[in-house]
Amino acid sequence: MTNRLNDAVGTAKGVYETAAVGAVGAATTAKTTAFDVAKAVAGIAATIGALGFDDVLGWVGLARRRSPLATLAYFGAGVAVGAGVAVLLSPTSGEALRRDILTRLDGLKRQATRGVEQAERQVGGAVDAVKGAVSPSETGNSHYGIEGGRQGGESGHHLS
Repeated sequence: MTNRLNDAVGTAKGVYETAAVGAVGAATTAKTTAFDVAKAVAGIAATIGALGFDDVLGWVGLARRRSPLATLAYFGAGVAVGAGVAVLLSPTSGEALRRDILTRLDGLKRQATRGVEQAERQVGGAVDAVKGAVSPSETGNSHYGIEGGRQGGESGHHLS
């Protein structure tokens, strides 16, 4: 019986020592994990502290400082894409759609031609106004080196 008792005590000691080693390992692992978590939280806090307002706006696709020209270009591109999708999804046949597109393009061409003609008339009027402001020179040479013929033998002009 003493052998059995000694065996039981020896087994109990072994279990106790194994449990003690396991507990120390678990405590060390828990301590390391706690430090890792604390380090991660400190890193996150530092990252959040370093974030600027522009960074947050960038995440949602906004910006504080954008050139008005870029904004206008993006808007125009959006309008063009939207118009293209609307035309493509319209309930018309291909032939009617092509005819409609060509009609609209011809209209735009006529408008552009009229705009160019109007600009030419305005420039021509401005040129005539400048020519009217030019008076004959006594020397026959223009102040700016421009020479031209006039009635009565006058050959030069200058700005008054």
